[in-house]
This record gives sequence, structure tokens and C-alpha cells, in this order.
Amino acid sequence: MLRTWSAVYNVGIDDIDHQHQGFFAAAHRLYDDILEREGKNAVEDAMAFMRNYAEEHFQTEEAFMRKHEYPGLKEHLMLHAGFFRRLDELENDLMMFGPSQALADRALDITQDWLIDHIADEDMLYSLHVKAKGVTDLRAI
Repeated sequence: MLRTWSAVYNVGIDDIDHQHQGFFAAAHRLYDDILEREGKNAVEDAMAFMRNYAEEHFQTEEAFMRKHEYPGLKEHLMLHAGFFRRLDELENDLMMFGPSQALADRALDITQDWLIDHIADEDMLYSLHVKAKGVTDLRAI
């Protein structure tokens, strides 16, 4: 089920919250393009956009964590790598089997659901770490 963005997903770091919203929108776009079978090019474009957006977002998060010496960085990097492995599997299945309802549902699970769980569980941890250190300017990445 597609969920709409909610302020409950905010981690309190402006740049990252803004990127999370964009990531969420990209997940919706990918789901819609697969479900509506907009054609191979549309789905491939949506997959490429999702991959590029994830790369940009993860780089931002990782730079922020390094800047603030987040002790869970190594584990967080492994979670990001795991996301890309799942995205690779989805792309492979798309190329082999084409768009379908099942593929759209998997895309939703891999993107939106993963993102929501990741924000709620993992991203909140580095946000709390930074806030506990007394950092008040949470806009600068």
C-alpha cells in the first residue's frame, strides 16, 4: 500500500528530511510506472532515477555521519549497500520478466517500506547522536 509522507518520518535534520521526502516521491513514481506498465523505457527511467537519488542521498547521510563522528557509521554503510543489492535484484527481475503487479509490489517493499523502516530505526539513531552532542545547526551537511 502506498503511504503518504508524514512529518512523523522527519529526523530533525533539514537537508536529510528534504531528501527523504524526495526519496519517498521517487518510490511512488517507480511503483506507479511499473504498475501502470508505462513501457520499458518509463520503468527503466524510474529505476535509474531511484538509483541516482539513493546514491546522492546516501552520500549526504554518510558525509553527515562522518562529520559528526557517528559510531554506527560502519553498520549504516552496510545497510545502504544492502539497499543497492536489493535494487540490483529488482532491476534484474524487471529485465528478465518485465513489469507486473508482483514486481510493483516488490519495488514498493524495496523502496518505500525499506525507506520508512530505515528512517524510523536507523536514521533516528544518528539524529539522536548528533543532538546528544549538542549540535544545534542541523541544516549544514
